Amino acid sequence: MSNPERDEPRLLNAASLAEADVGSCEWDRDHNSSLVAVSEDGRTIEWAPRSMPFWRKLMPGGRKKFYPPAWVPVSTRMHLHSGTFRLEFGVGETAGGQIGVGFMLLWNVGPDWGFFGYLGASPTAWAYDPSTGDVVCNTKSIQGGLPKFSNGRAGLVSVRLELPRRDEGLGSFIVDAVETRRISLPVGAVVLPAACFLRESQRVTLSGYERR
Repeated sequence: MSNPERDEPRLLNAASLAEADVGSCEWDRDHNSSLVAVSEDGRTIEWAPRSMPFWRKLMPGGRKKFYPPAWVPVSTRMHLHSGTFRLEFGVGETAGGQIGVGFMLLWNVGPDWGFFGYLGASPTAWAYDPSTGDVVCNTKSIQGGLPKFSNGRAGLVSVRLELPRRDEGLGSFIVDAVETRRISLPVGAVVLPAACFLRESQRVTLSGYERR
């Protein structure tokens, strides 16, 4: 029999996890595995070109008509808490479109992606879009006019997270040595670094992971 209190969605709290339990700095191979490819070391993820087996899976009879998802969300295997962290997203290919990299709070029922799988669609997720220079939360730009890169140019987006075990936390993005305004996070926040793709061939690599 289900327990209503246990089943009710609530944010994870660091107190429920061992301090050393923060996961591993790699992409989750099981998340949208039919659409994305992960490198052998687990650090690079790419929305791979569509394949005929996937087309046939979507379209009975093998018709060559394809309706791609609006966004493809991709998660890491990290759940960060109880410390100060820095992580870099190396955007190796934008394919001329929007792309989102950033982080989201974890719930007991899993992450809240909001609508269409866009990283910044929910009120507990923050995405930096290097094609527009915006930080997005709850579908709205909460800071704009930041450094950007587009038209296939690669770039590096850093995330800094201050996540005290028993106090409020802070998060920010750093692009071309410009740091965004600090984002307030709840007491004991548990954070999932993640990304979202809009176009095939977009690629992101994890690097520079530090915990202090």
